[in-house]
Amino acid sequence: MENLSEARIEALALAVMKAIKAAPGVEVLSPGGAVKRVAARLQTALSPDGLTLDHAVRARIASLSRKVPEGSREWDLLYRQYSEQLAKRQ
Repeated sequence: MENLSEARIEALALAVMKAIKAAPGVEVLSPGGAVKRVAARLQTALSPDGLTLDHAVRARIASLSRKVPEGSREWDLLYRQYSEQLAKRQ
């Protein structure tokens, strides 16, 4: 798969957010932050190494003794921290 430019990923993220906002009963409290998170996840998911890294990071967060809800600020911080740590090891 060809790597996508940042502009293309941002356009995809905006399209995803537009679809989410159009869903009945859905309210996005922080549209800017949500677009950034969607773009970061798209970039990770679309990169060749991103899938294995994403699975490893999610497994590490799931293995914590306390449950951290996905999408929370803490989950995002842990995801970013663990991604950086695991990426350095590879």
